[in-house]
Amino acid sequence: MKSLEILAPVGSVEALTAGVRAGADAVYLATTQFGARASAKNFNFEQLEQAVLFCHQRDIKVYLTMNTLIKDTEMSLAIDTAKKIAKIGADALIVQDIGFADIIHKIIPDLPLHASTQMSIHTPQGAKWLYELGFKRVVLARELSFEEIIEIVESCPVETEVFVHGALCMCISGQCYFSAVLGGRSGNRGQCAQTCRLPFTVENGNGHDLSLKDMSVLQHLRSLQNIGVTSAKIEGRMKRPEYVACAVNVARQFLDNGYADDESCQQLRSVFSRSGFTDGYYMNRRGGNMFGIRQKEDVVSATGKVLNQIHALYKNEYRRIPVIFDFSLKNQQPSVLKAFLPDNNITVECSGNNGETALNKPLKKEKIVAQLSKTGNSPFKVVNVNCQIDENVTLAVSSLNAVRRQATDKLTTEILHTYKKQHIFHDYSSLPYGNRIVRHHIPLRAVFTDWKDIPTPFSKCEIVFVPENTPLNHIQDMINNGFTIGIELFGGMFSRENQIIHHMTLWKNSGIKHILINNLGAVPLCRMFGFAIHGNFRLNVTNTHSLHFLKDNGIRDVVASFELTAEQINNFGDIFPVGAVIYGKLPLMITRNCPAVNSQTKNCKTCEGYGIITDRKNICFPYQCGGGCTQIFNSVPLYMGDRLREFNKTDFYTLLFTDETFQQKNEVLSCIKQQKKINGNYTRGLYEKGVL
Repeated sequence: MKSLEILAPVGSVEALTAGVRAGADAVYLATTQFGARASAKNFNFEQLEQAVLFCHQRDIKVYLTMNTLIKDTEMSLAIDTAKKIAKIGADALIVQDIGFADIIHKIIPDLPLHASTQMSIHTPQGAKWLYELGFKRVVLARELSFEEIIEIVESCPVETEVFVHGALCMCISGQCYFSAVLGGRSGNRGQCAQTCRLPFTVENGNGHDLSLKDMSVLQHLRSLQNIGVTSAKIEGRMKRPEYVACAVNVARQFLDNGYADDESCQQLRSVFSRSGFTDGYYMNRRGGNMFGIRQKEDVVSATGKVLNQIHALYKNEYRRIPVIFDFSLKNQQPSVLKAFLPDNNITVECSGNNGETALNKPLKKEKIVAQLSKTGNSPFKVVNVNCQIDENVTLAVSSLNAVRRQATDKLTTEILHTYKKQHIFHDYSSLPYGNRIVRHHIPLRAVFTDWKDIPTPFSKCEIVFVPENTPLNHIQDMINNGFTIGIELFGGMFSRENQIIHHMTLWKNSGIKHILINNLGAVPLCRMFGFAIHGNFRLNVTNTHSLHFLKDNGIRDVVASFELTAEQINNFGDIFPVGAVIYGKLPLMITRNCPAVNSQTKNCKTCEGYGIITDRKNICFPYQCGGGCTQIFNSVPLYMGDRLREFNKTDFYTLLFTDETFQQKNEVLSCIKQQKKINGNYTRGLYEKGVL
């Protein structure tokens, strides 16, 4: 059974040393651009090259994160950055942007790519498809249970990486637009303002009903190893070195020994926690006990005494590389030391000074073992020393030390050789596409999160998408009344693939042709039935290369990310139909833990329409449950119906309807047709300023 990799977060040079010396098997870090933790110190290329050498000398892998969405104007720089990363010897690239990933597959085909958790993959078929696309590893969503992880691991040979400790976002990674919509700082661009940690209250809640405790499943590492998970990932690239060392140390203990001592566990809680830790998702026990905030006792618990204790964890090298020595010594012949690394299958041989006749005491085996085992402040751990010594022969201790140093130096050189790889770089040429031209008579599409009370005038829309829980008889009635109906799949697909496949059979038999998807994991399911696949804004398309990828993989069209400006959408290459959201309360989050469960009444609104969550300014945000997840929407709708000319190079307009009344739906449609303003408050979203 392959050993589980302990993967440490590194946001600074100091954190790198801490993680490596505490016992990490691999680290992940970022350059100063294109990383999802832009606020971390991160690494310039000179530091990055030194970090790779530092790790590889110790047989530790280095993964570089470029896990943000990339705009067309940034693509050339992103490609150049990836090339530099490959040249300095990084072991893999962690990416979110599917268009960027597609380019790197073609330009540097032998550079391993890891699909970031920002890609929101949480289903077996989703992981399998990414494996077929060439991804070596998938970083799974934090919201998965142990049983769901097993299903993904067994679905295909792709490596799996599971978060085992650290901050737990309320929203599924890659699907949070809260910080962007409210403050222009996109979590998909590494600029999250942690809006969810601010006060938000549901009815009878505790005032922080979007803030979860940090997760910790370190006690389950052996179970993850037993089912075949590749890597145990610790979150925290913005945390201090003491946190990194402490988390790695506790993980190392649980994996190696099956337990961790109480003092180490207490240090881990002291260095950072939010009212303790939770394993609610992993144990499939979602509920109010998963919520927590940074309290005073959490902040002051990391005393100077505790930090000094943690510093001791990474004061010296961690002896992680087991080595076996075979030493032979004969009279008047050179001493010979063979060194073997069982984990790497590497053998080196070194010669030292001649053995001499002992005038007083001959050299004993015990002395040889003692001296050769003193590997000093190096990563080598001597696990066995075999000796063959002539009688009445001696050798100076300094000579033993010299031949040992010679052997460990050679071993280090050989280890580095195993990491040396001359990548093949293919030429990059921009895609053959033209500029988008002005469209005339751009059609409307409507997406309803509630299938009830859809006014008849919407039958004139090109497609009306209803949620997947819409009754079949209602779908048939709408088709009979002249609607072109499509089905929108919920963004959360946890444990629902079989259910979705069952529903797709019914939809296909009912004459449904169109499916609107919110997750790449839905693509292989739609393909099984030959549906026309339409991509929603949750696919986070921000560049023309992503359009090219979707086109190549059978998607019919896509709604552009509403984190782009109108100008950026219009400047996409003209190779694929693109739509824009022009009306609707934009979804800010999709979460697997409903905020209502943190109220004293513990009343989830799954079957009762919309709930309300209120911020510190008494602004109300509606939320709705469906498909095992909860969507939280903005307090006011986006509206661009009076400024459609700004989107006249798109191929269709999309309207999103959530909690509007029957009359409001009709009024919105009428205003858009007349291209005039709507009544009430609304926002222009991010179409003017965009995001950081």
